[in-house]
Amino acid sequence: MVDKKNLVIKVKYPSAGKKIESSPNIITTWNVKRILIALASLLLFISLLLYLALKSDEAPVNTSENKVLEVPKAVDQNIKPVATNQTPHVDTHKVIRSLLTYKISNHEPGESLTLPITLSKHKPTNIYYFAELNALNGKTIYHEWYLEDKLITRKKLKVSGDQWRTFSRQYFNDSIKTHWKVRLVDESGQVVNELAFKVIYE
Repeated sequence: MVDKKNLVIKVKYPSAGKKIESSPNIITTWNVKRILIALASLLLFISLLLYLALKSDEAPVNTSENKVLEVPKAVDQNIKPVATNQTPHVDTHKVIRSLLTYKISNHEPGESLTLPITLSKHKPTNIYYFAELNALNGKTIYHEWYLEDKLITRKKLKVSGDQWRTFSRQYFNDSIKTHWKVRLVDESGQVVNELAFKVIYE
């Protein structure tokens, strides 16, 4: 007779007072790359909003879009000055500001140049004539640059606002001629503003 062996399986149940420790461990991982991209995007958006807010605050009241006048470097021998019918003067009603400067930023001039103007013989330089106009809306004006009383360049501009900022640029390099003047002339030939100056090359 063959003995039958029984297989016994023992199952251990926890007692009533003990807790089953079967809950899974939770591991938190941070996606640093995505967090940095989100922060950078947020900062860029905030910077753009601040820039637009500051830009709108800088715009002067009742000032139309400004025209930038650029004067060609070459001298045109065929340019003829506008016939003037009045002694040069500053018409403070028509010209709010006028000055010579080395730079223009956001349609505003840099520091006004001290006369006489000292420039390098070895480094060509640009000088700007800036003028802010009043009550000339719809009129045509001219910026005229003279060297030793000879007209070098003239720029025509149509004024499109009651308060209008304009500037023109003249290129300077070493020359034995040093006496300059720049004029703002209206369409009737009246010299509304004139700045005379001497350039010293060192």
